[in-house]
Amino acid sequence: MIAELFALGLFSTLTSLLTAVAGLGGGMLLLALMAQLLAPAILIPLHGIAQFFSNANRGVIHRDKLQWSYLRPFVLGSVIGAFAFVPLVVFINPTIGAMAVGLFILLVTWFPKWLNASRLHPILSGGLTSGLGVLFGATGPLAMSAHPKADWSKEQIVGNHGAAMAFQHGVKVIAYLVAGVQLQQYIAHVVVLFAGAWLGTYVGTNLLKKLTDTRFKTLLKWVLTVLGLRLLLFNGYALLH
Repeated sequence: MIAELFALGLFSTLTSLLTAVAGLGGGMLLLALMAQLLAPAILIPLHGIAQFFSNANRGVIHRDKLQWSYLRPFVLGSVIGAFAFVPLVVFINPTIGAMAVGLFILLVTWFPKWLNASRLHPILSGGLTSGLGVLFGATGPLAMSAHPKADWSKEQIVGNHGAAMAFQHGVKVIAYLVAGVQLQQYIAHVVVLFAGAWLGTYVGTNLLKKLTDTRFKTLLKWVLTVLGLRLLLFNGYALLH
């Protein structure tokens, strides 16, 4: 038990640090690491709690950089998109869909003039990315690919993405609680995940200050590329086998 809690705290710290510096990437890594320790039934709710803490921390730290004129309609679109796309789940092949999401991320990252999602109204980009996230996962990279990053500083990118994702993960956690998921016996896990998220975000935010906007955006571009390729390659392999 002690070893498991220590590992969770370490995982939460390192992945929150990564996200605080690069803007994203820690969530998918944390899910993979937590899957080595926890049963599937409790994995997703606890991961959602950890991601809520981590993302909310970044939003609070960069609260003076939040673009509410963008966030409000993006969040509204996210709610609409999530409910609108849920009925489509039964018709979608999740493996092929995840590959399509990976391709979408790569196109938006490397060929923005071909598919410039950042030019969409925030309600539309929020609805599209949230709906696709419901169907195929990868909500964080999808949302980041749609943010108007070219016009934002590194603190605005990290803070606004954190605030948007905190809302999405918070809604997911509430949904699990309403559905009857019991978390009382996992209070210690929640505490260490919160502590790790706070520590990682604090250290990562200080590292972020040492990056120029240009270097940050280059780092972000490559992190998005790795995540997009991961979706393509892992699901392509699963499809062939």
